[in-house]
Amino acid sequence: MFKYGYLWDGNNLVIEPKQAEIIKHIFSDVLSGKGVETIAKELNAQNIPSKKGGRWTPTTIRGILSNEKYVGDVIFQKTYTDERLARHRNTGQQDMYMVTEHHPAIISREDVEAVQCLTAQRSKEKGIEKGASKYQKRYAFSGKIICGECGDTFKRRIHSGSYENYAAWCCNTHLSDKASCSMKYIRDDALQMAFVTMLNKLIYSHKLVLKPYQRTIANNSKDKALGQIQRLERLLEQNLEQRETLTKLTTQGYIDQVLYNRENNALLAQADEYRANIEAINTNMTGDVSKLSETAKLLRFAEQSDMLQSFDETLFTSFVDHIQVFNRSEIWFVLKCGLTLKERIGE
Repeated sequence: MFKYGYLWDGNNLVIEPKQAEIIKHIFSDVLSGKGVETIAKELNAQNIPSKKGGRWTPTTIRGILSNEKYVGDVIFQKTYTDERLARHRNTGQQDMYMVTEHHPAIISREDVEAVQCLTAQRSKEKGIEKGASKYQKRYAFSGKIICGECGDTFKRRIHSGSYENYAAWCCNTHLSDKASCSMKYIRDDALQMAFVTMLNKLIYSHKLVLKPYQRTIANNSKDKALGQIQRLERLLEQNLEQRETLTKLTTQGYIDQVLYNRENNALLAQADEYRANIEAINTNMTGDVSKLSETAKLLRFAEQSDMLQSFDETLFTSFVDHIQVFNRSEIWFVLKCGLTLKERIGE
């Protein structure tokens, strides 16, 4: 939640003046016609540090331009935690919640809308209009490989070797600025072979891996969620009692109207938070149902399939949510069923 341009004062997001000026400068530059590459170069030339004290990249600038927090809004549950306490990007597994005017805005909505229109127009002029067939995802790994160092996605490129040309996947941030991310490329055929190895392991040991996992989801998730909901419902009851007591004290003249309004608004906000948490847990329970379905699908495949001899794009798309790359010899396959499986590959 703590984005460049803001600080946390213990209760709320507040504007950090120096960083806010940089944010305004970025939006102003875009509206004046500058591209994200030019803006990043100029910020680096001025030795202005990014959020983590590193260098600016076009990807960082694009992230700022598309972030809702700069107009004062916030989207909750952009990421979520699985049962292994690992964080994942929320790409539809759970609902997201938009809260408008959540904190002070740095950029006006008019300027943000103008930047979005300008960006869309430039994309159209360059022939990369969203949904255009030329730029649709043509490969199984497109948009599915996440850099474990910087969080950016990987891009497919053709490398020229001494004896052959081969396809490889490279971190977008590393391609833009090697100082911001040191992650090196991974060969496409190495990723394909790693997937084949991972899936063959599941086929061979599905009784030891998938069946116990399926039972764990079915038995534990619902009971834990119900316990959390019961605790929140008790807190809601206590909250209601506090508001009723506050009303009685005010009616009897022990508390003035100003104090009543402040305390009552705080309690109402707290009650809204409890209800939102209950809704989120119910959503998670729905997500567990989805995991059970995905696990059952993978288990049926593993029970009926022979060992794979080559990469199958359809199987990858069916079972894998994304790949997390930590280095050139270690990757994690994050499956749609919720399992995360590590594979080692040769450099």
